[in-house]
Amino acid sequence: MGIFINSSILIPLIPLVTSLFIFILLVSFNRTINRLTKPVTSLVAFSLLSSALISSFDYFKKIEEELVLSEFIKSFEEKNLVIHLNLVNEKIIIFFSLVMILIIGIFFYKLPRKKGYVSLMIGLGLISSSVMLSILLLDFSALI
Repeated sequence: MGIFINSSILIPLIPLVTSLFIFILLVSFNRTINRLTKPVTSLVAFSLLSSALISSFDYFKKIEEELVLSEFIKSFEEKNLVIHLNLVNEKIIIFFSLVMILIIGIFFYKLPRKKGYVSLMIGLGLISSSVMLSILLLDFSALI
């Protein structure tokens, strides 16, 4: 079970790393990346889909554990950061990821792909990653 719990750290990290990678490419190759709207959209959607798949895999395996992040991240040794893996949090992450993929698809078909489109996709990826991390850090099963 330890492998599955350690892989759950990837749920918020995959969209974060993807968005930061696209941001670095945007800063480096501004004109070229602004023209590549389809690959940027598919990368952000694929990162959210992979996070949803990892979370659904944890949900179907019925993994309910708590992972202390201060053991992995040395700068947070005095803080008590705990990722709560339970069925409620995993359902919320799966639902949120699918809604964000739907929003990205709607934006892809409805918005004109001008200069700010890639920045919008980067922002959606960063927002999704931060919301997923906040969902994992909060224990929603205690509220129910």
